[in-house]
Amino acid sequence: MPCPKVSLAPTCEVDLDADGKHHGYIRIQFSSDRSAYGWLPVPIMSIKNGDGPCAMIIGANHGDEYEGVSITNELYQTLETSDISGQIIFLPAANAPAFYAGRRTSPLDHGGEANLNRLFPGDQYGSPTEMIAWFITNHLIGRAHAIFDLHSAGKSIDHWPSVKIRLMGDAVKDAVQMEFLRLFGAPLGIVGDRVHETTLSGEVLPKDIIYLSTELGGAGKIRPWIRDFGFNGMKRCLRRMGILPEGLDLPDPEHDVRLMNMQAGENYIFAYKDGMFEPRVNLGDEVEDGQFAGLIWSLKEPWAPPEKLHFNRGGVVFCKRTPALCEIGDTLFFTLNDYDG
Repeated sequence: MPCPKVSLAPTCEVDLDADGKHHGYIRIQFSSDRSAYGWLPVPIMSIKNGDGPCAMIIGANHGDEYEGVSITNELYQTLETSDISGQIIFLPAANAPAFYAGRRTSPLDHGGEANLNRLFPGDQYGSPTEMIAWFITNHLIGRAHAIFDLHSAGKSIDHWPSVKIRLMGDAVKDAVQMEFLRLFGAPLGIVGDRVHETTLSGEVLPKDIIYLSTELGGAGKIRPWIRDFGFNGMKRCLRRMGILPEGLDLPDPEHDVRLMNMQAGENYIFAYKDGMFEPRVNLGDEVEDGQFAGLIWSLKEPWAPPEKLHFNRGGVVFCKRTPALCEIGDTLFFTLNDYDG
């Protein structure tokens, strides 16, 4: 009889089919110089109460995005099994190695720049980040009726808060998604008409699963006003799904959502020289085509005139670089325009 092979693919300590409240780790097998037979812990939690809709809530898809972690943690700690109908799966720190290191990307693979949200569908025997992507793709996505991917901008950029959907071409599901935009309570609601390959959204959309993502600020910090409407908004969406009871008393959406198109190339301002970036507008400002946006100062020739920056296309200032130092190719700003669908 031939000797059987033993799998080193990721495994999960939590029985996701079991009713009740459970938590543990996805074990990512990782033989390293520090730990020859070790595994990496990726936290996962589940609350399940009978049959019904299933929502998956994800934080820290990028490791330096903290608002989603806070929202996910508190939801799990404050909800009990008797509070829900169906299931909520919580993945508070999807790119756990990056989160533990306080980095956007994992320091463990891909030269220290392993971006989980660029490695889907992953590889069960690949690098640590590829294995995380593989487990999400093959063991979690298919369980969910709706996925809430709670991003913020990370420490290198900042966003005016938003929530985003990608139109599916299904009238009923798209109507629910549009309702989620209103219920979430963010100032901006982005209606997308495309997804990017190798991202979680790109992996989910062909599977006909509702997918909502956010940009809850950024700059590597948590702002109370953003975090609070995000927490309430997440509960309002769970109530809309029927996971939380219809009669649950929650505040009305904190903002009247303004619907926006996804950004296009003309919405961006990139750095075309190295230097010190000095913005002259704020996030959330309304700007015009060609309006003065800021300066890039030379680092070593302070007597040299700065490069002047102008918006190619006006709109709402949605994204702004956070560190003052910049290099050629860095995104400095981009704007969004009102939804025309």
